[in-house]
Amino acid sequence: MKKSFAVFGLGRFGISIANALMSQGAQVLAIDSNPDVVKKISSQVTCAVSIDVCSSEAIKEVGLDNIDVVIVAMGQSLAASVMTIMTAKELGVPFVVAKADSDETAKIFLKVGADKVVFPEKDAGIHTARKLLYRNFIEYFEIDKNLGVAEIMVKPEWVGKTIKELDLRKNYKINVIAIKKENKIANEVSPDDTLKEDTKLIIVVSDESLKKLR
Repeated sequence: MKKSFAVFGLGRFGISIANALMSQGAQVLAIDSNPDVVKKISSQVTCAVSIDVCSSEAIKEVGLDNIDVVIVAMGQSLAASVMTIMTAKELGVPFVVAKADSDETAKIFLKVGADKVVFPEKDAGIHTARKLLYRNFIEYFEIDKNLGVAEIMVKPEWVGKTIKELDLRKNYKINVIAIKKENKIANEVSPDDTLKEDTKLIIVVSDESLKKLR
């Protein structure tokens, strides 16, 4: 059974989320107060409607009863975001994600019922900074406040050496969980694997340890 999502707020972030969910085979209900915006995305999602997002009655009428996840992407409209979060939880939506632009806003969203708060602009800035700081850095996914999974290129001085020789855990405080060669991931990592120039490593690393990779 396909998972169903409702995305409130069709700005850049909301549209991006809606399109990404659709590409993964999910059912997406896209909602915004601007009819023109709704009309533009209507052919790209399962259903798109325009309502007064500040009205709890209007929100209740769109049919959130069978929605698995509600995504509140109206970061600049505090009243509309709060109303949507509260109404979604009142209707029994299992999981509500809200976009925030400050820590203060995030605290409000969590207090009124949001299960998770995201900071797209902040996260994008951090991600870009990491890529600029670490030239061998390809991708990074945060799994905790100071811990993440990263994909990195093998450093030039590592080429021709084995994982055992480099002792990455001791010298860089990183754990290699997979090796990527020719876009194929091998999750069985041997300490005797010799690293090549085109090899990519999937690692678990703390923010502090990332500095050692510079």
